[in-house]
Formats: sequence, C-alpha cells, structure tokens
Amino acid sequence: MCHFRIKTKTAFMGTMKKLIDTIIKEKAMGNTFQELNIQMKLVLKGIDIRKITEETEDDPELLEKIYQVANDFNVNLKQVN
Repeated sequence: MCHFRIKTKTAFMGTMKKLIDTIIKEKAMGNTFQELNIQMKLVLKGIDIRKITEETEDDPELLEKIYQVANDFNVNLKQVN
C-alpha cells in the first residue's frame, strides 16, 4: 500500500509571500524599476524572495525581518491576512 501526504495550504503557509508581495506593490506603485530595486533590498536584508512561495512554511525569524523591512519602508502590513 502506498502512503503519501498531500501538502495543504494552512494558516502557517503563504503569509510571508503575501507580505512580500504587499511590500513590493505598495512601495513600487507599479514602477518596474522600483520593484526590482525593492526586491534587491529585500535580498540584501536577508530575505531571499526567490525561495519564498505560497507553499513556504512561515518562519518566525524571517517574518520578523519582513515586518522590519515594511516598517523601514513605511508600508502598513496590518491589512494583510
């Protein structure tokens, strides 16, 4: 008998991706150059956006970095679920 687990989306997954997308959207305001600039700044602050997807489990340390970056960029993340 074959057993395998199906990975389901939970409240503990995908939050980091939503937060990062919100930071980029709010700060860049549609400007492609600014989007790339913000992505680079996130990487320099230790947030590798290439490795964070909607299926990535939320990491408390990384979440703290994301919230700090949002604060540095004056982006309000309170409305993000």
